[in-house]
Amino acid sequence: MPTLEARGIEIVWSERGEGPAILLVHETAANGGVWDAVREALAPRARAISYDRRGWGASTAPEGYRRTMVEEQSEDAVTLLESANAAPAVVVGAGIGAIVALDLLLRRADLVTGTLLVEPPVLQLLPMATEALSGDRRRLEIAAETGASAIDLYLSGGLQALGGGVDRLPAELIAAAQERPASVIAEMGIATGWRVPLPSLGSVERPSTIVAAPSTPPLLRDAAAALVSRLAGSSAREVDSGQAAPHVGAPHDIAALALELSP
Repeated sequence: MPTLEARGIEIVWSERGEGPAILLVHETAANGGVWDAVREALAPRARAISYDRRGWGASTAPEGYRRTMVEEQSEDAVTLLESANAAPAVVVGAGIGAIVALDLLLRRADLVTGTLLVEPPVLQLLPMATEALSGDRRRLEIAAETGASAIDLYLSGGLQALGGGVDRLPAELIAAAQERPASVIAEMGIATGWRVPLPSLGSVERPSTIVAAPSTPPLLRDAAAALVSRLAGSSAREVDSGQAAPHVGAPHDIAALALELSP
């Protein structure tokens, strides 16, 4: 698979198909392979591009990697879009990947034709999330006091706000994430640390579709609804993905929604 350099790291990416570009951005504890079924569904009608974000899959991370920011992740995506001559593109993201897609929409709209945001954890829009975040911090404190693993706590879905829904990923991805503790720690709390530019949400000129499923955790469902109410040009859609994340359990539905946003 091709690689590119982005601020001292190597990003591994791949593509299938020809046509309008669609960039697929994965969540924490996954890699670009989580999009394989979606990419196959897109390939007959689009150029579907997936990649391993920094610190995941075959992509590298800086030495001593313990912290990242949404903006850093977005700039990696910008580098890929520009290097692959894939802009403008529909940007599809899940989890923190949805926040990356939203950040691109707000800061680099010239590179984006639309966004498909799968369970975006924009908890900053929810007053009720403060209590859930406090509960997660207390659970992490207890884990530290008792010698329990914060990584296991996160990957098991034990952190309602910081890692809600991560346990719905395929078991092989969760197992692989166990081997990347620095990457998990670097992204724990990344979404809640992103400063949502609230005034900009109402002036967006590109369309967005915000996706949830019946199995979406309540906090993420409420966050998705709050974003729909604030983000100009957005609409809400629901797909039935069973107990899996939408892009894992309903890849053809996600592909169809992404194609609706393509020119």
